[in-house]
Amino acid sequence: MMTGTDESFAAFVAARSGRLVAHAELLCGHPEQARDIVQTVLTRAYPRWHRIEHDDPYGYLLRAVTNAVTDWWRRAHRRHEEPSSPTLPERGAPDPIGAFENRQVLRDLLSRLTTRERTVVVLRYLDDRPEREVADLLGISVGAVKSTCHKALRKLRVAAEPEKEGAHADR
Repeated sequence: MMTGTDESFAAFVAARSGRLVAHAELLCGHPEQARDIVQTVLTRAYPRWHRIEHDDPYGYLLRAVTNAVTDWWRRAHRRHEEPSSPTLPERGAPDPIGAFENRQVLRDLLSRLTTRERTVVVLRYLDDRPEREVADLLGISVGAVKSTCHKALRKLRVAAEPEKEGAHADR
């Protein structure tokens, strides 16, 4: 029999885990790693759910996922590791961000950025975080956030140009 905390946690996971996975995937660029990170974060949050659920559980877990991706990125960067498999054999719950028409285009464009550039762009523009918060999360200066954003956005504009031309040519 489920307790109130169990039911509340299960309802939250059912409603929001897909969005947390999508957020993690945009940050790290690897769908399988994103699911692992979210699963780990949710597993760690469950014992404290009675405290978390009364404030802003989504905000709390979104930040926890962001921190976990940042930790993964730092560890992988130090060891020069990449996930071994580009796909998982099974699919999880439907991804609510999948409703965006150009999700694949966004993922393709983000994949052209370095891990640091992608992380900064996702946190800054897709997560709508201020420069200071992004800098604090990543342990870098505000100037580094600004210059990384500038370089990454320039790369994205250049990479997106063929996409626009191809779309007009089809008409």
